[in-house]
Amino acid sequence: MSINTLARVFTPHGNIVYTPNDFRQTLRIVFAGMIALSISSFYNTTYGVFYVVYPIMLLSLVPVFNRHVAKQFVFSASINCVEMVIIIGYLSQWPVIMTLVVFGLYVMRFRFMSQGALFLFGSMGVVCQSVMLNFMSYPSTNWHTLLFSNIEASVMAVCLSALMHFLLPDVEPRKPPPLIEKNAARVRHESLLSGTVATLIFVVFQISDLSDSLSALMAGVLILFPMHYRGAVMSSLWRVVGVVLGCLYILVMQLLLYDHTSHMVLMMPLIGLGLAFGARLHVMEKVGAGVGFASITTIGIMFGQNMHPDGDLVFSDLYRIVSVTVALVATLTLVFLVHLILNCFEPTRYVIEPPKDV
Repeated sequence: MSINTLARVFTPHGNIVYTPNDFRQTLRIVFAGMIALSISSFYNTTYGVFYVVYPIMLLSLVPVFNRHVAKQFVFSASINCVEMVIIIGYLSQWPVIMTLVVFGLYVMRFRFMSQGALFLFGSMGVVCQSVMLNFMSYPSTNWHTLLFSNIEASVMAVCLSALMHFLLPDVEPRKPPPLIEKNAARVRHESLLSGTVATLIFVVFQISDLSDSLSALMAGVLILFPMHYRGAVMSSLWRVVGVVLGCLYILVMQLLLYDHTSHMVLMMPLIGLGLAFGARLHVMEKVGAGVGFASITTIGIMFGQNMHPDGDLVFSDLYRIVSVTVALVATLTLVFLVHLILNCFEPTRYVIEPPKDV
């Protein structure tokens, strides 16, 4: 479905579902991403990836804004900072205990996501926890800068979301997403499956020196959001396509500008065009973290990490594509194995119940 949608983007006509609300959401993502990138570049923030990716994720995954959304987003970041200080600051000398605590936090957050009401709180907690655990595992990391950057970026994302919804409100009210009824066994399966694989990813990134593999880490974590095997397979395919599109676009953009990429006046329109392409594809897909979402987050991650034109851009792009592909294959293998193990037991068996007759 996503590949067909991708092909239709290049056609001027066709049966494409693209409502006025979708157009407004596209504009909100583009303008918020450009503003966040401008602020991050102007102040030369150390962890610019937080400042750029958080607004993009919030406006992409949540098409509405209200007090409930704002509280979940900011509260998740605040709680996460406290947890990271306890885990890395006090439990790092006991690796087994630290790993068990991390596993418990992952399972709790994926359980929130599975139950639905606190999906944003759980999903942002998973992303924050994964990224911050990776950064804080390196001795050169300044904890104070990292923690305050996380909080500041979360507050800025909420403020940008509120501003964009005020300036570009929806044309018509949105219908709430349909509720998915899940039995207790399915909730346990989804939370244990995703929590176990996320913990294994955490262990790999703790043991190995993968400081330049943030895209691979994000890819491995984000494909767990469907919280079941088939969903992870589809999400991984969409992620690979989106990452390739984002990397190729950035490479072409940098090659066109050559040594003029230091001029923000020249860079911003092209960055906005790339975000617009990915955002438009994202709102047309209507599958959550699909090809378009992977494309815009790739652009946000790469520019948020202050990528400069004097580096080896070809190697940088190819490294991201290869590392993401390897991470997705390894993650899918773990998801499949854990899925089989959990399905051996009745309390954690993944079974979709047929709809009840009205």
